[in-house]
Amino acid sequence: MAASANKKKKKKRSQAPVALVYFITLLIFLGVFGVIAYQIIDRLTNTEEETVDYSDTYIDSYNTLYARVNNSGVLSDLSVIRVCPEQGKIIVIPLSALTLTGDGTTFREVYEEGGIRQLQTAVDETLVISTDYYMTVSNQAFEDIADIIGGFVYTPDEELYKLADEDENDISLRANESVTLTGRQIRLICQTSVFSEGRQSNVEFLGLALTNLINNAFDQVDLTTSCLDVFYNKLVAGGATNLTENDFSELKVYLKSMINNQEEPAVSMIPEGTWNEDNDKFELSTEFKQEVYDEMEATKSEAKSESAAAE
Repeated sequence: MAASANKKKKKKRSQAPVALVYFITLLIFLGVFGVIAYQIIDRLTNTEEETVDYSDTYIDSYNTLYARVNNSGVLSDLSVIRVCPEQGKIIVIPLSALTLTGDGTTFREVYEEGGIRQLQTAVDETLVISTDYYMTVSNQAFEDIADIIGGFVYTPDEELYKLADEDENDISLRANESVTLTGRQIRLICQTSVFSEGRQSNVEFLGLALTNLINNAFDQVDLTTSCLDVFYNKLVAGGATNLTENDFSELKVYLKSMINNQEEPAVSMIPEGTWNEDNDKFELSTEFKQEVYDEMEATKSEAKSESAAAE
């Protein structure tokens, strides 16, 4: 009996170090897991990028060329959008694909011959500006982004009516009746001859649509902030762009700061000029080009301007 009891005591003593090692291992695991979990939570909740201090850093205003290309690869319309972080301003310049360049060809013809890069060069030379980024935008991407934002409320001055081969492509709006347009409706009105004043009205509508969509997006702080990556991914999917993910990550910091100001920053500059008799070619006026140049100068980063002056 005594021998049996001694064996049980030895057995119990031999198990004690094993239990101690197990306990210590458990504590170490919990500690490591806690550190990892803290880092993950910290990254998810970190809002440091949402606040930008312009006293030590700045980003100059930048221009992006958006070229909407239809399913057949034809340039439908385009716009230059200037984002001015310091001024909290976004300038929208809508452009017809039928706008003439210096050598007498249209933007549509330039794109057909040389693609987005040659179009970027033509736009820069025609407007006498410098675009930093370019993007081709599909019909689907345009519609999807507009629908995420919620479209915009539009009140036409005249009846807009056009029957299409497919019912979903019909346009039927009554004069002076407000309606919330979907992405598809916006896109169709931009490209369809439904205005009594001709193609210039399509350009004006494009400017109205883009400024309203941008301002509506800025009114929805939480939605837009959480969807910026979604917008970028939709724009670049299947399209051509020189706006890299790294570039976008940097610009996104400033966009979030602008969005958090809860203002409506977008304004449009509608091109002025002359349409030919057939209404299929448009020449920008010298006065409008000067207005664009003046606006570009006025919205440069003050920090950059002061740095250049000091040099």
